[in-house]
Amino acid sequence: MARYMSRDTEPLTKWRGIPIYLTTIFAALLAVGFLGSAFLKASRSPLLGDLVFQTPVTSWQGWLSVLTYPFVLDVNFFTPFTIICFYWWAAGIETHLGRAPLVRLLILLTLAPVISQVIVWYAFKMPGLIAGDFIITIGLLVAFATLYPNAEWIGWVPFKYLAFACILCGSLMAVAERAWGTVASLWLVCIASFGYTRHAIDQEYDDHVPLSARMRSWFRRKPKLRVVPRRRDPEQPLALADFEDDEPESEMDALLDKIARNGLASLSPGERARLERAREELLKKDRK
Repeated sequence: MARYMSRDTEPLTKWRGIPIYLTTIFAALLAVGFLGSAFLKASRSPLLGDLVFQTPVTSWQGWLSVLTYPFVLDVNFFTPFTIICFYWWAAGIETHLGRAPLVRLLILLTLAPVISQVIVWYAFKMPGLIAGDFIITIGLLVAFATLYPNAEWIGWVPFKYLAFACILCGSLMAVAERAWGTVASLWLVCIASFGYTRHAIDQEYDDHVPLSARMRSWFRRKPKLRVVPRRRDPEQPLALADFEDDEPESEMDALLDKIARNGLASLSPGERARLERAREELLKKDRK
């Protein structure tokens, strides 16, 4: 049975009763980047070219743009909705896995497009350019869908299907523009996001399983779990205590059934805590 662990999932602080997460700070920086990008584009400032990442990299200043390119956003109607999606999905990851895993994931999603663009340049001599948080946000969607695969977006589409549709649409858009570096960046980000999130989930519950064994388990068929009710003597009359004793078993049975249908990641932190409490109550009864 997995052990429920406390994590740094609480807000950093509160402002007028509003919880402030690390995700809130990142989203605010993206909003500032949106306003700054609009000003630089309106003034036709040459500084804008130094803030985006471009291959081939010809100077050390070009490598510094790895830190700035996510904040150079497109100035259009859909950019604020991208920032909202960034906040929504990143907050879900932070409140589930914690701040430290979220930071590591964001670093990974920021570096993956850079690595893919450099590989495409050295392998095919095709220059590339990266700007904005679009690919990073898709990576967050993949991570969120890995954590909550059957949670429904606007009460209709499961997030696992939404993530697949976004990856497909993004790939088709890049292929139509013959932007092969963007295709490579998109798929590398999605693979890295899925792999890291699955690793973080497995590590949370068992620190002793090697990474290679975890990766093999991702592609195995999940067994169906079922709790068998305790046998009773048919000649013995039922008492009130018999119904009280079934509460932890019935609750555990429902949670295990949800795990069998949707996977361990489908449990919320509260459900994981109830699963652990039900397990402890059953263990106490077995010791009596």
